[in-house]
Amino acid sequence: MPKLLLIESSNEVCSVALSSSESIIQEKWINEPNSHSVYLAPFVDEVMLNAGLSIHELDGIVISDGPGSYTGLRIGCSLAKGICMGANIPLIAVSTLKGLASVALNDYPSVDQIIALVDARRSDAYMGIYDQHLNPIVEEQFVTINSELRIEKNNTVVVGSGAIKFIDELDKEKELKHTKSALYARDLLGEALQKWAKQDYVDLTSYEPNYIKSVFITKPKSKF
Repeated sequence: MPKLLLIESSNEVCSVALSSSESIIQEKWINEPNSHSVYLAPFVDEVMLNAGLSIHELDGIVISDGPGSYTGLRIGCSLAKGICMGANIPLIAVSTLKGLASVALNDYPSVDQIIALVDARRSDAYMGIYDQHLNPIVEEQFVTINSELRIEKNNTVVVGSGAIKFIDELDKEKELKHTKSALYARDLLGEALQKWAKQDYVDLTSYEPNYIKSVFITKPKSKF
């Protein structure tokens, strides 16, 4: 079984973990907005040093694929690609939303359906819906949370930074289970090991994070 370096940079948590086989052996994180550019690379150095390993002893790098913070995903992607190219090791990208669903399933193992939501400001969110085995029920997508969004509520848990927004808008009777659990690097390990076993790696030259919704960058207006 592989030694993997896991990097989570899609949300406010800046998190790095190191796994050996199915166990997390080192971990470092901070829950601080806009912190990835400051802490992510030093956290990688720290967990590797504490484990007594060099980058060249790793079997692969794992990153959260998105959706989530555009800036955070870019920072994580750039760091992961640089490590992989330098050490000639593969890169595994795993879904942020599926990772959140796995967290919710640990808290509510008997649910039939997990709705994972990443807040996208205003009334919007990135959404993925999964069954009890983390198989996707609907494709991950960008949604507006309003009365037009029809969701099956029976034995369902809602998770992620958009969970409270979802509950307040669509579940006035508060029937749904919910948790606002954040995603950490350690939560990426389950899907990463599945992809490792299938050698399901991304192409380093062409890979881009899964933003789902296009990012629009506007130029400031001229003052003249």
